[in-house]
Amino acid sequence: MKINIRKFKEGDAQEFQEAVLESVEHLSMWLPWCTPNYSIEDATEWVTSAANTWQAGADYRFVIEDAKTLKILGTVGINQVVPQHKVGNLGYWVRKSALKQGVCTQAARQVAEFAFEKLGFKRLEIHILTDNDASNAVACKLGGEYEGIFRNKLLFNGKSLSAKCYSIVPDDYETPQVYQSS
Repeated sequence: MKINIRKFKEGDAQEFQEAVLESVEHLSMWLPWCTPNYSIEDATEWVTSAANTWQAGADYRFVIEDAKTLKILGTVGINQVVPQHKVGNLGYWVRKSALKQGVCTQAARQVAEFAFEKLGFKRLEIHILTDNDASNAVACKLGGEYEGIFRNKLLFNGKSLSAKCYSIVPDDYETPQVYQSS
């Protein structure tokens, strides 16, 4: 499936909420905000805050959409930005109907390239609960270098849990230029 990523825009809230609600079964065990009670108000707040956090340089959220239908398939973004070191955390999820089609990997790769080429980031980190096999697989497909298990890394439902940590640096995405001889 061919996808695009784009900034959130006004009017995305309803379709975003639908994507979240479709995904409760497979996401709620990894993302505590993804519940059957995720409301249109929650979605509106997320969409509205996306522009503010982008402007502040604190969080860069993208919609993942089907290139043909423009249907929202999920989100990908960079948060926990440390401007001093040009480092951020890469996060991603896709709705149930977009699973196992390469959507998440394509979108995360596009955001990584954006981070390195447009924002000048020097490192992206991906922190994933140890038993989240799908997200760990995406990190590996992106070429993320596994750096180990970080203890008490993620707070989940009030409990500190260990997470696998992967890193991606610009060299992971640089392609050698091909020179043509004359």
